[in-house]
Amino acid sequence: MVSLIEKELLEILKEAIEQEREAQAKYAKAASLASLPEEKELYLQLYQEEVKHEKLLVRQFIEMKKRLGLKIMQGEIGHEEDLL
Repeated sequence: MVSLIEKELLEILKEAIEQEREAQAKYAKAASLASLPEEKELYLQLYQEEVKHEKLLVRQFIEMKKRLGLKIMQGEIGHEEDLL
């Protein structure tokens, strides 16, 4: 049986994954708008950091669901299969 705390942790992970994806979109847009090469490079680096964070969170989400004996529904957190 999954506890309320575990359910809340899974929800927090899902929200954090979405926030990482939103940050990626913002940095990608900023990079496309940047006029100076060093600005573009900064935004691209920040984008890559957010990708790393997303991968870490997705792995944690999947590991936690497996540990709890819960099925991972396809598309539950987006394109997770691309991140593993």
